[in-house]
Amino acid sequence: MPTVKYAIVLVWFVISIISIGCESTPEISIPKLLDDYGDFGGDFTLTDHHGQSFNLADRRGDIFLIFFGFTYCPDACPTMLVKLQDVYKKLDIPEGHTVRTLYITVDPERDTPEKLNDYLSYFTTIDILGLTGALDEIDKVAKQYSVIYNKVPLESLAGYLVDHSTWLYLVDQNGTLRYRFRHSDPAQEIMAGVEQLLQIP
Repeated sequence: MPTVKYAIVLVWFVISIISIGCESTPEISIPKLLDDYGDFGGDFTLTDHHGQSFNLADRRGDIFLIFFGFTYCPDACPTMLVKLQDVYKKLDIPEGHTVRTLYITVDPERDTPEKLNDYLSYFTTIDILGLTGALDEIDKVAKQYSVIYNKVPLESLAGYLVDHSTWLYLVDQNGTLRYRFRHSDPAQEIMAGVEQLLQIP
């Protein structure tokens, strides 16, 4: 997947340059976590990038960061994943706690478990699980989390891209959606949100 690899390397390089020029980061805002998001969020079952069934309800006690994307994504997805590499690098996760990222595809037609496994192999420093499923299964989960996505035809070998929402969702140890990070939120703000949940006994 040379084109994807090139895009990932380019994104990593650009973010690294920006980080070097911003050593003295202004004070960040601490996310105010909500008790819940009403009808948004909730449990789901999909297929992970190892070909195994994944059920969120079976993972009580773990903290999750959830992002919807796809392996042919040229910008928003690799940018977020590179940012999450920084989060995991700096996050101090106490023994016995798990903070896992779920990368849910919005392109199940192309993103098989094998394709997701190959793509996510570029991000080994993240505790990450790629998830796919039938189109109706993806539609259901996207609706639960208020994610919008649609195909955009292209005159290229790829055939199409997918426009999609770029929120990063923070789900607590009880499976409850507690916060939505914007794509532009810095790694430090994501860390601050996760750390609040890590303090819950």
